[in-house]
Amino acid sequence: MNSRNADDLIEVGGVPDDSRARREAGRILADKGGRGLSITEIQIDLDMGPDAGSAKLTAKEKSGKTAQDSFSVVRVDGTWHLTIFTDRPVPSGKATSSTE
Repeated sequence: MNSRNADDLIEVGGVPDDSRARREAGRILADKGGRGLSITEIQIDLDMGPDAGSAKLTAKEKSGKTAQDSFSVVRVDGTWHLTIFTDRPVPSGKATSSTE
């Protein structure tokens, strides 16, 4: 994010490089990119089970300001993954969580 590079953000985000990802990367970088962020604290809460939850990240900007954001996280084979991109379609054949 610090370099404002959409290609790198899409790669780190683990999403297909498509028009949806490009739009979302543009929004993320316009909002949070180029600030010289350095993470100072991470708090993970397993509020959705042992392998899923939320992470609260605290960072310091190059200007000295403190920034905070929350992300969904999931643990796969012992490694935690942050959900950066949220505008992704539900895979075909997969039921949604709707109760209607």
